[in-house]
Amino acid sequence: MLSKINRLINTYEQKHGFRPNLLYINTAQLELLKEQLSETDIEILAQLIGMDIVIVESNSKPHASWAQITWKHSKIA
Repeated sequence: MLSKINRLINTYEQKHGFRPNLLYINTAQLELLKEQLSETDIEILAQLIGMDIVIVESNSKPHASWAQITWKHSKIA
């Protein structure tokens, strides 16, 4: 899953000239990502991959995009 996400990011960046900030995946893909990163918290997963995660059950393949959003993740003391 991580290699697929990395390819998505690189392809998107080559095509558009900037990195995506949204990753669209379904719950099965999310579970694979959690397993590979040994992390269950979706907020931490989003920080690790540097994109917000959007769960869309109708997605058969993950895809990335960009939207003008405020990066809301921050380290809480």
